[in-house]
Amino acid sequence: MGKIKLTERLIGLFVLGSLLLNFPLFSIWDHDEFVFGWPLLPTAAFVIWLLIIVALAVLMEWRGADAGESTDDEQTQHPLQLDR
Repeated sequence: MGKIKLTERLIGLFVLGSLLLNFPLFSIWDHDEFVFGWPLLPTAAFVIWLLIIVALAVLMEWRGADAGESTDDEQTQHPLQLDR
């Protein structure tokens, strides 16, 4: 994943999180109902927040795998190669 794609995806994730955690979409969860004994609104807020963090972690890990990180074997074969 190139740097531009990563930036675009991170901006998209930010916009999605902003939309999901703001009025009017967030008011969908504002009911007097319970999920496993917890009020629906805070439970939904936590789940949405957790999913955003997981998506961010996945995006950042894919970036590291696609960036061509060198392994220890590659570093021992080319000790004079400079990292850029």
